[in-house]
Amino acid sequence: MDDNNDKKNKKNDDRKISDMDTDEILKYLAKKEKKKVEELLTQIPLKVDIGPQKEKAEDAFRSIISLFFNPEIQKHFVKAGIEILSGVEEAIKNMPMPDFVKETMNKASETKDEMKKDFCDSNPDCKVKKDKKMKKIDVEG
Repeated sequence: MDDNNDKKNKKNDDRKISDMDTDEILKYLAKKEKKKVEELLTQIPLKVDIGPQKEKAEDAFRSIISLFFNPEIQKHFVKAGIEILSGVEEAIKNMPMPDFVKETMNKASETKDEMKKDFCDSNPDCKVKKDKKMKKIDVEG
């Protein structure tokens, strides 16, 4: 068995490098220049300082995450989501459909309106409630 492998290896060693593929060339050079390869590998530092790259990666991660936790950006995403849903709702309303589906949609719309009102009534920061309050006007000053 070993004689066959030795013959194959000897045969590969006799071939021109230009006739070999990349893997064969690497194996050939590694075998032929084993001592030089080992010597070069001992010169490569095994410990790499990743501190600066780690800090840059963490800073980039923090800045990306902060985008999604920024209240102003969240407001825009929520408004955009509501607009998309409103557009889909209008498209569905304008689709041809049987009467029982229209009735169900009207009931759902009424329920949604009631929920909005209940939510606003129980929420002291409701913008709709604040907009409806009358502003005092100073007529004396």
